Amino acid sequence: MKYPQQGFTLIEVMVAIMLMAVVSLIAWRGLDSVTRADAHLQASTEQTQALLRALNQLQLDVSLRAGVELAPPPGENQPPSPDALAAVTVRSSDSKGFDLQLIRSAPIPGDGLQRVRWWLKGQTLYRAGAAARDRFPLPAPKAGVAVLDQVSDLQVRVWDNDKGWRQLSGNRQENPVGMEITLVRQTPQGVEHYRQVLGPLD
Repeated sequence: MKYPQQGFTLIEVMVAIMLMAVVSLIAWRGLDSVTRADAHLQASTEQTQALLRALNQLQLDVSLRAGVELAPPPGENQPPSPDALAAVTVRSSDSKGFDLQLIRSAPIPGDGLQRVRWWLKGQTLYRAGAAARDRFPLPAPKAGVAVLDQVSDLQVRVWDNDKGWRQLSGNRQENPVGMEITLVRQTPQGVEHYRQVLGPLD
């Protein structure tokens, strides 16, 4: 007599295990791809947020600049103070790099004015703000805080009412009518270019 077959044969079990292994491999690769894409997106988002914070702070500093005609310190026959000159001074060149110095209103209304400096050193953009005072001379900013890294290039153009945008090539410009900042970053996602226009500043 022939008895009915019970269970699975060895070949059927091996085929089922092989199919499960293939499905598991495909699922793992899909999950790995999603995880990598999520990590890439988070890194890109963090870099974009850091850039926006830096540019927004720069725009805020420029927008809160003091009037271009600052009153000199009181006293007769007293030489003019450097604080009494320009509210905005910018310099940009390949040899000396980017340097922006401002005199702006204090973060707390009524505290007077403060001096702020932005500069590029290596591939890091720094910002330094001095203590606010309601009288001259204003203290100079000292220790800076790194606000943006991976900056490979930063160039500035200033607006000329007669010639339009003019590249700063080692020259120092005081109280420009407008500024255009072009920033290049080397990120894991590739080279990124940004442009921000600040102005009019009169």
